[in-house]
Amino acid sequence: MNKILIVGALGAVGQCALEHFESLPEWQVVGASRRKPVFPTKAEWVSVDLRDRADCEAKLGQLRDVTHIAYTAVYEKADVTRGWSEMDHVQINLDMLKNCIEVVEKASTNLRHITMLQGTKAYGGHLGPFRQPARESDPRYMGPNFYYPQMDWLAEQQKGKDWSWTILRPQIVCGIALGSPLNIVSAIGVYAAISREYGIPLRFPGGASRIGEATDARLIAKAMAWAGTHSAAANQTFNITNGDVYVWENIWPRIAKLFDMETAPAHPFSLARVMPQNEPIWDKIVQKYDLAPNTYAEIVPSWQFADFLLGYGQRPNPHHMSTIKIRQAGFNDCIDSEEMFVELISDLQRRRVLPA
Repeated sequence: MNKILIVGALGAVGQCALEHFESLPEWQVVGASRRKPVFPTKAEWVSVDLRDRADCEAKLGQLRDVTHIAYTAVYEKADVTRGWSEMDHVQINLDMLKNCIEVVEKASTNLRHITMLQGTKAYGGHLGPFRQPARESDPRYMGPNFYYPQMDWLAEQQKGKDWSWTILRPQIVCGIALGSPLNIVSAIGVYAAISREYGIPLRFPGGASRIGEATDARLIAKAMAWAGTHSAAANQTFNITNGDVYVWENIWPRIAKLFDMETAPAHPFSLARVMPQNEPIWDKIVQKYDLAPNTYAEIVPSWQFADFLLGYGQRPNPHHMSTIKIRQAGFNDCIDSEEMFVELISDLQRRRVLPA
């Protein structure tokens, strides 16, 4: 029997990993996060602060039979995109990883595999355009960047051990988790709902047309299961995407249809500047449609990140990665990106997070 510890289990990837591994009969699941889940789960749960070593020792140190770790936790600052290039952001994320792995490795002597997440920041995507398509063998880009110290530490920690590691590098991660500052899906849904409440058509608020790639968090969960059980993934880094591309102009009418709205020509403006002022409108929507009592900040912690992903105020900055390596290694699953956005927003409507 395998037993996986999903760290950051309430995040966009962590929650999908939780649901996926719970569906697999040969896996036992432990979820770990600061908060407790507000949804039904069969997983054993550990509420722990990864920034607090003593808390990790007291709680994660009790886990004696973990065989796999899916490390999806990340610390983000209030100013999300600026924080990516600040040195204390690097140190905090490195310390969190150490606090988790060192404690669990000591307590669970049958540990076999660790999966860790990165992303296009590994290719300097947060700084500007990078080599197209990005490959896992590309040289590193300018720091500070917490990915590099984390992967260096993990590789060094693994030397001479029986366990192995895999690093997955997804594109824009899309999932249903609330409370994540990096979840574009809920931000788009809230923007659409508030536009409808004002009686206005759905307008794209971002920048110039661009071709994008995305990664469904459900696909990442499947890749974690594959990586943890296949030797071809041992001590390897893999890019992972849905397998296609998208443009917002094609997706926007489909989103409008989910909310029974008309569309209108794009109207670029900063969501980070405008949308925080619309919290009273959201509160009205929650009451009107009897939605789950989530706060505005829980559903969209960072409108700034939405600006970044929608390209507001940015020069063209293509982010394309080669996924040949992971395909040749044996993982070939794919998901249609346009269908993904429709499915995830529909799911949030079914869960009464967004109005239908």
